[in-house]
Amino acid sequence: MTPKDKVMILLTGGLVFLLAFIIGADFYTAIEAGRPPDESIIELLKMAITGVVGIISGYLAGKNDSK
Repeated sequence: MTPKDKVMILLTGGLVFLLAFIIGADFYTAIEAGRPPDESIIELLKMAITGVVGIISGYLAGKNDSK
């Protein structure tokens, strides 16, 4: 595993963890307050998923496996 691979795993894993925390906290708050989830959080999730897919696909497209 190269340092580039480690950075990719750390970046993607950290972003997914942060998103899960934000969304979980908002859903918990929404349940406690008896309101629907905030629409901006749903929009954040949509945009972040697109970004994570872009990061991963860019990494895989740029990866050079011929050593």
